[in-house]
This record gives sequence, C-alpha cells and structure tokens, in this order.
Amino acid sequence: MDEVLTLDGIVLRPQAIPIRPNWELVFKRSAPLLLEIGIGNGEFLVWLASQNPNANCIGVEINSDYLLKARNRVKSSGLANVRLVPMEGSKALSRLFAPETLTALYLNFPDPWHKKRHKERRLVSEAFAWLLASRLVNGGQFLMVTDYEPYAQEVVAAFESCRSYEPLWASPLRKDLQGYYQTKYARKWSSLGRSLFYIGFRKVRATEIPKWVLKTYPLAALKGDETMPQVILRTYQPIDWHSLRKSLPKGLIWQQDDDVINVKGCYLGDDCILVDLVVAEGRLIQRFFTSIHHHREGVMVRIHDASHPDFTRGVHKAVALLGLMVKRILSAELHHHSCDAHAWREAIEHFGKSDSPNKTHTPN
Repeated sequence: MDEVLTLDGIVLRPQAIPIRPNWELVFKRSAPLLLEIGIGNGEFLVWLASQNPNANCIGVEINSDYLLKARNRVKSSGLANVRLVPMEGSKALSRLFAPETLTALYLNFPDPWHKKRHKERRLVSEAFAWLLASRLVNGGQFLMVTDYEPYAQEVVAAFESCRSYEPLWASPLRKDLQGYYQTKYARKWSSLGRSLFYIGFRKVRATEIPKWVLKTYPLAALKGDETMPQVILRTYQPIDWHSLRKSLPKGLIWQQDDDVINVKGCYLGDDCILVDLVVAEGRLIQRFFTSIHHHREGVMVRIHDASHPDFTRGVHKAVALLGLMVKRILSAELHHHSCDAHAWREAIEHFGKSDSPNKTHTPN
C-alpha cells in the first residue's frame, strides 16, 4: 500500500487509492478512523490527531492551496497518524470507507451556499445523512459547526429524518461546545459577535442504505471488484477510421432524470479513435476517454489506459452505448462484452429490439 503515498507519506494519490482501501495497511496499524471533510489549513485535523494518538485521522480537501498548507502543518507537527486525500467530500465518504468502519466525521464551516439556486450544492443533505449512517460504526459520531443558522437547521432536519441517529446532547443544536477546537473561522466569527451553531448526532442503530441514496452517491454501491466494461465487435470489412469518427455522435447520448452521458469530442489516432465522455450520476461527475481500436476479432471499445474512472453503472452504460453505436455504424456483430447486465439492457432498449443480445454471439 506504500505506492499510494506521496509528498512525504502524508498525501494520498487519488488515482492510486483502490475502492475501500485497507486503512490498516495505509497507516501500518489498526486503529479507529476519524475523518474531517474540508480541512482548510489543517489546524483542526492536527489538533484532532494530537488529542487522539490512538486513532488514524484522515483529512479530505479539494482545494489544492489549502491541501498544501495542511500538508506542511502536518509535516511540521511530526504526527504519524494523519493522512490527507485530495478529493470531494461526498465522493471520499462513499468511495474510501466500507460500511461501518468510520468512528467519527467532523465538518467545520462547510460552504453553506447561501443563494437559493445553489442549495443543492451543499454537502450535507438527507441523502448524505443516510450515506454517513452506512459508514459509521455503531456509536459513531457526527459533529459539525457553522455560523449560518438556516444551514444548521437544515442539517438537523436531515439527520432527524434518518432513524439511525439520536442527538449527542439533549438538543442536537447548541451555540457552544466546551473543549471543541476553535478554528480560524470560529475565532473570526466569534470576534465579530456572530453566533456559532454546533450540531451533534450519534449512530445508534444499523439500517440498510436506501436505493435512492445509492442513486445520489453511486460510488457507495461499489465493492472494488467491478469489471472494466468493454465491447468486442466482429467486423468483416476493412475499417475506415476517418469515416467512423465522422459518424459518431457528439453531445447528449443519454439522459434519464439526473443521469447524463455526453460525448464531448471524438479524435482520430493511428488506427484508433478516442472518445471524450462525461458521465453524470447523481452527485458524481466523471470525465474520461474511451478508445475504439483494432482487435483480432475486429474492433474493441474500452476505457483508455490513461483514464481512471470508477466503474459505476453509468460508466458501464456509456461504454455499452458507444459499443452499440459502433456496431450499428459498421454493421458489425457482437462478439463479447463485459458490461454490467443492467447497464447493457438499458443500452439495448435505447437502441431498440433489433440489437437484442439474442441476435449476437458470445464466445464459448
């Protein structure tokens, strides 16, 4: 697991982190996992790690400037029980932690996205509360502080909607919390006379994560053993790559509710075509290249080696759709595919019954 570490063994390389990494191997010890999302300059995380030497502390931050400051602070502290991950918060929670492995999650002044049209960008929602419940151990805690009362009230309502939780205190919302570290923003807002709002919940019972939550956070459904999607087509004539590229569609090729698959561009190489794809599923957006290239049977459609998307159902569907498009353009025969069965079925239905799997061939 050492190969996933960089920058003095503190910051993990996202592309090298597997689904549900073995944190015991990352930290070289078994210990409770404490997570902070949105670590800023790292002062709270360093305090947390120093106060909990018997815990493994993980900080998630998407801003590269903040990440560098936090990394330098961790390095200066000499603490060995801290790792940093450059990743969006909900993606990290759904991708990096197996069910019932997290001891606590801390959020310090998450962006409240004040404007009404931006509310959906807020990290914490009812779906987030359910997702966290699936990741917390029984007795695990959620602690958050904000200066924006409407957001605080919304977070309380989100957690109260999930039957896994009970408040940490008599009331889940309070304006002071003795012993809790005062971050830069806490000191700033307090000096200006603004109220702070602390929210606390504890997981008290396990519940199965609802399907609608998995639709919002598709990475939460992955186990790490997913197959890379690919489509192999048998062709009977020489391929005109230039003509094939021109025949491929651009723009939206799939939309259902909030799920979108978009072809951003097609580029001709040496006996191959690179297709730039964007797949949006719930809160997850992935952009990657798919390669259409020679195969001994004719043509293969697969994710390009330089791209590293997570193999969600949407990614499987994108490869299936592209494979069926190429099949139709070339009047080819399906030789084999490794796409998720549900995604393949949806792609088939999108193209019509003429592309039924019963009319194709798969090898013995």
